[in-house]
Amino acid sequence: MKRTNILLVMLLWVASHTHAQLVQEHETAVVYYMPKTELVINIDYKCVEQEPGIFYQYAQRYLGATNIITEKKTTYQLTNLDLTTTTNADTKRAYKVTPQKGYNLQLLSLTTDGRLLGYNTNILAQVETEVRNKETKENKKDIQLMPLLEEHFMAGSIAKMAEGAAKQIYRIRETRLNILGGDVEHVPADGAAMQLVLNELDKQEKALVALFVGTTNVQTHTHQLQYCPVDSKEKEVICRFSKHTGIVNKNDLSGEPLYLSIAANKRALQTHIEYAKGIVPSQIYYNLPGSAQVHLQYQSLNILDNITVAQFGVAIPLAQDLLTSNPKHSIYINPETGNILSIQQ
Repeated sequence: MKRTNILLVMLLWVASHTHAQLVQEHETAVVYYMPKTELVINIDYKCVEQEPGIFYQYAQRYLGATNIITEKKTTYQLTNLDLTTTTNADTKRAYKVTPQKGYNLQLLSLTTDGRLLGYNTNILAQVETEVRNKETKENKKDIQLMPLLEEHFMAGSIAKMAEGAAKQIYRIRETRLNILGGDVEHVPADGAAMQLVLNELDKQEKALVALFVGTTNVQTHTHQLQYCPVDSKEKEVICRFSKHTGIVNKNDLSGEPLYLSIAANKRALQTHIEYAKGIVPSQIYYNLPGSAQVHLQYQSLNILDNITVAQFGVAIPLAQDLLTSNPKHSIYINPETGNILSIQQ
């Protein structure tokens, strides 16, 4: 019952946002910051590189191929959007704690960037990791030599080289059929050996066929953007995506827009309420976070989520009695949102 009453009293103390508080010269104080929520937007896309083979003009004549790459071309395709959040210290919402009778500044726990973790908790400072505007890619293209024999290079013309390469493809196919039919002088000793031989024949054939039909190399990329919400926004363009160049600046009209809309939910009233008679507020504030509906849209891709936004909240002072009681209370603060996780005695 006592703990419930304490929490009810704390919820009545609503304080407005304060400006950053500076530590004066020769003043003993601890400065901490409220948390700030940032949106992390991951944009997954593919880069498709097509390159014609040196014999593409002879692909239909010698191989009967119709789906042929005839020119070098690179295209991009956005495949997925993902929305998460990260937290940093809000240096515009700074608070300082000076020595007061009955409680010890050394009992305050902070993250490495100065956000409040708690009081009398013995929590070690958390190591924060941060990523900004990062791009990763996979499936790097390997450089391969042309799978031609010496006799092909000595043919004297592109047409003769193409004819020789085509004959080599048909010889490989014939060899494969003979192995599968058992019509060879030296049959592989077992199934594993046969599979190894067949795999090598397939590899050689694909390399030679690529000289006629061309090659397609697909790379996957992830581009990461971070956005710090300040207020509600309606269809703000945060970047653009072009099928010819990939991610481009939001002012580059060659790409299609990626829209971000933020609708802040109704916030707590930021008015000062007189404290109950005989109750003294401490210098330690926790955060009552706000929230927002976030809509991310690119053409037919949509992400709609309701997220907690720390900076949309209000600062509320703890009762000094919580810090000076004996035995002392342990107060645990969520460093991601700034609100109270638990109060224990």
